[in-house]
Parts: sequence; C-alpha cells; structure tokens
Amino acid sequence: MKRFPSTVAGLDDILHGGLFEGGVYILEGPPGVGKTTLANQMAYNHASAGNKTLYVTMLSESHARMVQHMSNQTFFRKTAVNAFVFYMSGYRELENEGLKGVVSLLRSELVRSAATLLVVDGLVVSAPGIDEGVRQFVHELQSLVTAMNCTCLVLTTGRGNALSAEQTMVDGIFSFEDQLFKGRAERLVQVRKFRGSEVVRGQHSFCITDEGLRFFPRLENLPLPKGERAVPQAVVLGIPEVDAVLGESGVWAGSMSLVVGDSGAGKTLMGYRFAAGSTPDQPGLLLIGAPETKPGACRLAARFDIGLETAVDSGALRIETLGQVDESLDEMGHKILRLLDEGKVRRLVLDGVAALADTRAFQDRGYRFLGRLLIELRQRAVTALFTLDPAEISVASGTPIAPGLAALFDNVLALEAPRQPGASRQLAVRKMRGHRVGATVISLRD
Repeated sequence: MKRFPSTVAGLDDILHGGLFEGGVYILEGPPGVGKTTLANQMAYNHASAGNKTLYVTMLSESHARMVQHMSNQTFFRKTAVNAFVFYMSGYRELENEGLKGVVSLLRSELVRSAATLLVVDGLVVSAPGIDEGVRQFVHELQSLVTAMNCTCLVLTTGRGNALSAEQTMVDGIFSFEDQLFKGRAERLVQVRKFRGSEVVRGQHSFCITDEGLRFFPRLENLPLPKGERAVPQAVVLGIPEVDAVLGESGVWAGSMSLVVGDSGAGKTLMGYRFAAGSTPDQPGLLLIGAPETKPGACRLAARFDIGLETAVDSGALRIETLGQVDESLDEMGHKILRLLDEGKVRRLVLDGVAALADTRAFQDRGYRFLGRLLIELRQRAVTALFTLDPAEISVASGTPIAPGLAALFDNVLALEAPRQPGASRQLAVRKMRGHRVGATVISLRD
C-alpha cells in the first residue's frame, strides 16, 4: 500500500511514514483543539506538490471566515484557493436529503475536482437512532474514496461516541484532547486505531503555531538508535580541583554527569564553567531554565571570571532557554535533540532538571523520558552535565525525586554550600564511571 505523507512535522514520525492512500481517517476531539487547522495544513501542503483537495463543511460556517482564519498561517496560499483547495458546503444536502445526499454530492464533486484528498469537516450526529445511518455513510465513503484513490479525513467532535467509530470500516481514528496541568492546557493526540502499520503508541503532545500543528512523539517510544558512537578521549570539566582528582583527564567523552545540590550550592557556576570550555571544533549548548535569562547568565558568569560570553561570541557556545514558556515534556525533549543536531553539539549543559519536571507528564514518565534522552545524547557522542536541586524538582513535579534517577548517569557529584562565611564548598564524588577517584570529598573555592 502506498503511503500518503501528512507532511506535518512529527505526525509522520508517529505514523511511521504517514497515512495510506485511499483510507478514511476520523479526527475526533472538542472544538478548538486543532482539527480544522490540521486538515487545512495538510490541504495546502498537498497543494504545494500540485495536488488537489476537496474540503466539504457540514456546518453553516462561512468558508470565507475559515479562509480568513487560515490566512494567518504560513502554510496558507491565497492562490491555491479554488485552484488546488476547493471549499464547498454539504449543509443543504444534509438538511434536505440526509447523509445519502451528502455521499452523492461528494461523488460528483470528487469527479469534477480530481481531488486526491477529501476533508469532511463537522460531521456531528446526536439524534437518537441515527447511529446506523452514520455507519452506512462511513461505509459508502470508504468505498467511494477507495475507488477514486482519494484519502479522506472526517472531522467530528466525537461527543457521546455518536459515530461508534470503533465499529465503522475506517482505517484510522485520531483522538485529540486538551488536558490541564497547573492551570496550563496541553494538547494531546492518541492514535486509537490504524490499519496497515505500526504506530508510536500512547498520547503525544502537539502545539499550534503560526506554521500550523507540530507533533512531538513520545521520546521513549521512538525506535532505538543503532548504537553509541565510540569516543575514546576524555573531556575536562574545567574545575581544577575536580580535574586534579580525576588525574586531569576529566570525564569520558560521551558520558552523562549529574550535579546535585541545594539552591546556592554552586551547581549553576559549575555548569557554566563546563559550558565555557566549548570550542569551535567541539561546540557546546547551554540550556537554562526559569527565572534565568541569557543576558543574566552571561552577567553572572562574568562576575566569576567564567568566559561564557566569550564562548558565545566565538560561535563555540549557544545559549537557549528551556521550559520558560508552556512547553510539554516531549516538546522540550525534541527541542534539545534538534538543537544538538543543528549545532553539531559535543558539550551540553542543562541547568535545571526542574525545567523538565514542571510538566504534566513528568510524574508518570520522567524516569523513562530521561533515560531515553540520555541514550540519544550518547548516540550523538555528546558529553553532558545536568544540574538538579532535589527541593526544586519536588515542587515542580509534585513528587519526590525518584531514588533511581542517579543510576541513569555515569557520574554523580553532590555539591554542598558553605555552612559559614569564608568556608569552602564541599563536593562529594558519589559516582565516577571508569575512574579510580583519589578523594571522595573535595573543597572548592568560588
């Protein structure tokens, strides 16, 4: 069977390549969740390749108003309207002749337009005893698009399961929903049914931007990479006292380090020193969480003679924020991997695991998500340093930190703030894979 790519970022990854030509797919979910935007996005992407879409609305909403709303999206092209994307209403046929009249309309208009994508938007059925008629409609629709080699999307609110979607002859069912977390709404989609192929199972987050919908497949459910890259050399942390204990060889390249400590212990400065060691040949990425900002990070580093801004100006280091807007867990995970690939990054600092923890999914999936993220980093030969404040992550996620979280990392360092003015900070080497550590507790000066 030939695939019909959606060309929507992330969606074809979830579907392992896209929809299938000649299939009927139901998109169900509450109003405002993004179904209409997705259908139009696919239609105009389809038009960019010279293909045609027939977009039929079952409600009395003006097509001019729909087009007006879509005009703010970057995928919209005015020249494609009525040339490649044909809008029409099936409302009158539905009112006068019922669903059989709608099928006749679709048949004639598909022949006239030669469309290879059909969208039926707004099929809402709530009258008692009409469920059998809807199943018959979907069955006839399936026969029609199969015969005409046309892929079909049926958009519905799905309230009360009026379509009995599981019992119809559709090829796929996509359930869209909004879920609240700390007053923030997160959009989710689940592929409940998909014939002809495996899909990435579970709920996946997505967002709506000026470019349309963008999907973020669950990171830990994606196919595993084909192995880690061999990196024999070592990387210094840039902290003389620690590097001396490690025989000035630093940590293994491609290893994952976790720095744990309470607020004010010095975790951020330790991360900044490691990030400042980036070079044009070994580029770095520094991710900072709220309330820190890029200028604020450079000012703080300068106070301690850490050349963060110098590394940025040379192009060796990139500083980006993480979790400072309403980003889902998987959105942040895919953002990290995208930034790594774009910059060919070899040195990563994530200052504040709490940025990931302050999301709806972290409490249930945080351990698996982090484990998979570290696998992706190792596969890219990235040497990473994460900082973690146990109290902060507990507040952010609403649950104490998982006891086994440190086991995911190759190296674990615990920082303790000075107990009195003038005293040194204490750094305990809890774990250092591949090294014989000469001392387990190190005194540090700012």
